[in-house]
Amino acid sequence: MDNKKEDLNEKKQFFIDNISKFCDKCGNPFSIEDVNIIQNTGVSSIIHFSCSNCKSKHIATFVSPIGMSSRVSLNTDLDTKEIKKFAMRNETSIQEILEIYKFLKNNTKIVL
Repeated sequence: MDNKKEDLNEKKQFFIDNISKFCDKCGNPFSIEDVNIIQNTGVSSIIHFSCSNCKSKHIATFVSPIGMSSRVSLNTDLDTKEIKKFAMRNETSIQEILEIYKFLKNNTKIVL
């Protein structure tokens, strides 16, 4: 096994050991294949857990300097490539929000 893959597998195992060993929904133990590292800045990481048994998905964040993590259950149809795409986006500007608001206001009919 090459060093990059070995390093990646070690990181994945670290996240399994320190964030989530088992699926919250069915209790199935996570394996390295169930873990995808969406973003890793060295200071923080975003990790995607996908249960191979029940297919439920979880997203976790891990802040390295303080060893703190947060995990939420995520019911989504996005795959890890799509999640990576959105995780790398810059924040939405006020102007973009205004444009969306105006568009919706002018193009949405309220049905009572």
